Amino acid sequence: MDRPLYTDDVVARKTNDNQLGVIERTHADVDTHEPHPERQEGEPIKHDREISQAAFRKFQRDGVPPKGTVLVRWEGKESAQLIPEAKLNVVDRELLVGDVVKKDVRDAMSGVVINTFTKCTLQPMCDIKYRDNHVLKGLLGPYPSPGIRYTATGKPSLVIDVPASELMYAESPDDESLVIYKDWIGRVEAVTSNIALLLADGCVVDIGDELAEHADGEVDAFVVGDIALTKKGHLRTGRWIFGQYTPNTPPVGTVVQVRTLSIEVSWLQRRIGCLSDVEPPALLEREELESEHFHLYDKTRRPSRTPGSSTVSNSEIDAQLSLRVRFKDLAGACVKYDGSTSKGKVPRIDRQSTRGYDINLFEVVRFHTNVSVQWQDLSITEERTINLVPDASIDDEHAAWPGEIVHTHDMAHLPDMPTVEQPSKVGVVQSVNAAERMAKIKWAPEAVIHYTVDADEDTGFKSLLTGAVGSTTGEVEDVSLYDIEAPAAMNVRRGDIVLIANKTWTAGGGAPGPEDQEWLGEIVDTCLDGTLTVRLGAATTVQDVNVRREDVVVAIRSDGTGDIDDWEGEDGFDELLDGPEVALNGSGDLGVWHGQGGSDDGDEFDDYDDEMDSEEDEDEEPEAKYEDENGQPMDEDEVENEDWESEDDDDEMPDLIPQKTPPTSHSATPPDTELPKDVTETEQAPTSNPATEPDQYIVLDVAVPASHHYAKEPFVENATHMKRVQKEHKIVQKPGAIPKGVYVRTWESRLDLIRVIFIGPTDTPYQDAPFVIDFYLPPQFPSEPPQAYFHSWPADRGLGGVGRVNPNLYEDGKICLSLLGTWEGNKGEGWNASRSTLLQVIVSLLGLVLVREPYFNEAGYEPLAGLESSKRPSALYSETTYLRARTFVITALSRLQDDSDLPGRSLEGLEDAVRWLYWAPDGPRLVDKVVLNLEEVLKRSEAGDAEPDGLTVMSKGVCIPLRRVLERLRQLQ
Repeated sequence: MDRPLYTDDVVARKTNDNQLGVIERTHADVDTHEPHPERQEGEPIKHDREISQAAFRKFQRDGVPPKGTVLVRWEGKESAQLIPEAKLNVVDRELLVGDVVKKDVRDAMSGVVINTFTKCTLQPMCDIKYRDNHVLKGLLGPYPSPGIRYTATGKPSLVIDVPASELMYAESPDDESLVIYKDWIGRVEAVTSNIALLLADGCVVDIGDELAEHADGEVDAFVVGDIALTKKGHLRTGRWIFGQYTPNTPPVGTVVQVRTLSIEVSWLQRRIGCLSDVEPPALLEREELESEHFHLYDKTRRPSRTPGSSTVSNSEIDAQLSLRVRFKDLAGACVKYDGSTSKGKVPRIDRQSTRGYDINLFEVVRFHTNVSVQWQDLSITEERTINLVPDASIDDEHAAWPGEIVHTHDMAHLPDMPTVEQPSKVGVVQSVNAAERMAKIKWAPEAVIHYTVDADEDTGFKSLLTGAVGSTTGEVEDVSLYDIEAPAAMNVRRGDIVLIANKTWTAGGGAPGPEDQEWLGEIVDTCLDGTLTVRLGAATTVQDVNVRREDVVVAIRSDGTGDIDDWEGEDGFDELLDGPEVALNGSGDLGVWHGQGGSDDGDEFDDYDDEMDSEEDEDEEPEAKYEDENGQPMDEDEVENEDWESEDDDDEMPDLIPQKTPPTSHSATPPDTELPKDVTETEQAPTSNPATEPDQYIVLDVAVPASHHYAKEPFVENATHMKRVQKEHKIVQKPGAIPKGVYVRTWESRLDLIRVIFIGPTDTPYQDAPFVIDFYLPPQFPSEPPQAYFHSWPADRGLGGVGRVNPNLYEDGKICLSLLGTWEGNKGEGWNASRSTLLQVIVSLLGLVLVREPYFNEAGYEPLAGLESSKRPSALYSETTYLRARTFVITALSRLQDDSDLPGRSLEGLEDAVRWLYWAPDGPRLVDKVVLNLEEVLKRSEAGDAEPDGLTVMSKGVCIPLRRVLERLRQLQ
């Protein structure tokens, strides 16, 4: 059976096992789907002959490999290739300490990589002939320059199965290296170096690396062992270390030394206790690099003997194809690999033959990796990386891991401190049953976690103020993952680089000083008592020490969180939809770049510029033609200035009063507004009773409630602006315009403020739940789109349901939708002053946001729909949404029962609709429907006969808070 392929996999052609490459893009890896991939390529991307021209052109536009294909960078090839997965074998899968994996995409349980065991195949240095007259030592890529080649007998045999733990990087620092300078740690961004060349006549000259080029066409930085081509003029002006310039010496040589002149550093954190907040210079010169204050952080350093449990992690070099390495103990390697076994022989180049320079370098040409994985149930196994898959549900906010600090959701305010609250229990995860969404928690009675909350906000947002775990001396209890929260600021993972605030491993303690670099370390174990094992990898003597969780601060996270994606929009919770003029958040259209594609053999390219031109023309938004309400043509300037009106506009808007007759049409499509195909009549709220149902559209003659998010925004008494505002209201109030399950309220004194309640469509996790959104038509409207705010109600304490209800609906009220200008969708999907309407925004929110599978509203997740690897993450997201939506029902009905003047009640103006929908005897009695549906879901789920789907069957973990939700809803019936 063919294994699934992932980004960074090392693969080989099935027809040629020696041709290796690295996967750069897959259909399922949305993080790699940058549009117009050829813009960053030096050579045009090629494609296999089995991939159609149409599919390849689409890939060149959107950057998404067609399903069943991947983009591969072949070793030694200058251009990437789009190729079917079926033509490839996976050779190795890159996994690092801290990565989250599964054994199969269908598995519930995940694990964390805690150790890697890589074995490498190495190519020793070779004899290379230049123009048949000169022999050099070095290594070449597969496409050397003319006149340069390996000698007939000068390529030593490979050395096989060398553990990566015996190797070290050939050169440092390089880009991405971690460096320490005085009291700061930073990441190297760029390196400037000189290179020393051993020429064919035995002389050595030092020149700038920018004055030479690789003999095999590579563009990377020089490393020892490269063959470099330069010019005689550069040799003449170079710094001669041995010998002198002669015109007869050819300008080619072996790089025997790379001398770093300066590095550019991005400084990240400073030592805890450091009094100065002044960063070191961004450019460190040679003098600073050679000072006692400069150190490279080497994650591969280990204590002489590792104490403690077997779960301690040990990092190795990150093996990659063509990586140059050295043996840590070359003499020992020569003895171990002496040619007497099938593993080959390590040759040794005598320094006397290279003017004293050590060029005993080796190139990684192949490797395979095993890893040890600690699973959520606390078991540890060793696996081949190609038998594991990256966990697609890595962003699951209700996942938990052994050793994590967690607390319950029920919060209590501190006495006399109304803006500070704390959970009732804090503990440490001992193990996790991922299938049931349950965890064993050992409580820490002495732990303290305090949050600050904004009493004026209605979102439930809180920020960590302080946290200390103490000792976990309490009982172990089975707890639902939905009843606990793992605060990010209190948790770390293996591989994280941390700053140490308290030196607890020696007498006296206190903050480590700048001496001996003991203020910095790497997490190598997260212990079940809440403490951490930290490796002091920068200290003179490496040691593993035990520290308390509260005594470390994360400086660099191993999972890369916090890194900025410079092409993906907003915060990443977005989706690209193809509906007309409406889109949720997704990657923006950057235009079409005219590249070329090639066939499988790499020698032929198809010319399709004309076709691309024609397709680009089709993608362009047609020139807008503006008409007034009577169908008469208008100039664009007239539209933008709103200096227009129709005969109807001369009236005083007599229709803007409460409707006495409900709409007779059940159509969700308003006049002149195209409804997205996702919105159908069957997805709407139940059929209403036309005799008693409140009007869907009402103008209220009371004051605007303070809970309206835009109540304090200025009111613009501008005739032109108000005419367009009135036009919006006329469109919304037309019979049949508002979809069923939607109720709109505005205020006679402020028609620019609107409040809308949406009742969740059936057959979705949102079914029968209320969602309130406030709108504001600003003074720049319609040149600018409406502003919108989502009321994300916090759940009652102890009910669970923490988090978002949709990737496009943020807890801080933000709504990502192209029509609102909060997401850059495709052409034609954004707000258009002449065509877009408020009603269109309302219809889009109902049909494109409150959907059956909200997981796929994440940014770029559209290609994941239908994949086996997406089924469980989607189901987990849906069951979380289902729980959260039930708490919205409780919040709405509780606020109707509460007569106190609470700030941010956010139901003012909609009370009649909510009462009729949920409680009225002659109404749809949605509270009864919610209770009945929840009872049926719990019955099916607790029977345990089916896999959770997030809609009709739920996990055991979510059933626990759902039982509490059910009891509360019964009270509200």
